[in-house]
Amino acid sequence: MTIDLCIPYAEENMWYTEVCDTEVIVLCLAAVALARPQSERDAQIILYDHELREDQSWDTAYETSNGIAVEDSGIQYPGAEPETGNQVKSGSFEFKHPDGTITYLSYISDEDGYRPESDAIPTFNGRVDIQDAYQ
Repeated sequence: MTIDLCIPYAEENMWYTEVCDTEVIVLCLAAVALARPQSERDAQIILYDHELREDQSWDTAYETSNGIAVEDSGIQYPGAEPETGNQVKSGSFEFKHPDGTITYLSYISDEDGYRPESDAIPTFNGRVDIQDAYQ
C-alpha cells in the first residue's frame, strides 16, 4: 500500500502540477525565515514625534522596530553673544540586548554636566585594594 503525499495544485492546458507535503513545509519555513528582520540595520522607525516651540523648547520621541525607544525634551537659553548660551536637556532611552534583557537609561544634561542614571552603569565604591589588582 502506498500513500500519495502529493495533492493536485493546478490544472491548466493539460499540464498537471502537484505540490507535495514536504515542498509545502519547505516553502513555509522559507517564508518565515524571510519574514523575520534580517539584521539590526533593517530596523524601521515605527514612531517619530518632534515638537519645537517658539520659546526654543522641544520634545522628541521615537521608536524603532527592533525595540529602541528614545524620549527627550529640553530648552535652549540664548547667551549675551552669538553662539553662546545654555541648553538644559533631559530624557531617556531603552533598548533590547540580543539575549532579551532590556537596558533603560535616563539622564539630565545642563550647566552641571551630563548625569545619567541606569542599573546598567557600573558603580564604584571609592576603594581599590592594590593587592587585588596584582592577582
